[in-house]
Amino acid sequence: MTTGFDEFDNRIRDLVVQEKECNGLFEEIKNGKGEKSLRYLALRDSCEELRKEIFRSAKLAGLTRERIKMEIREARNQPTLSTNAK
Repeated sequence: MTTGFDEFDNRIRDLVVQEKECNGLFEEIKNGKGEKSLRYLALRDSCEELRKEIFRSAKLAGLTRERIKMEIREARNQPTLSTNAK
């Protein structure tokens, strides 16, 4: 089960990094950099799909939705390696 949880942990971290990049792109778009909107839309959709897959897989693995939400919240509070929106 540890390997399965490690997989969730890695996917949750990927989601958090993508969400932070998405947030950065959104701010840049608000500040007049509309050329970044296509990347933002693609990233936003990617985050949504990844989140769905994480919850789907968690359910099949017997993890609760609340547990995954808690893990996502914890990952959001940890510093990440790369959040540059380029």
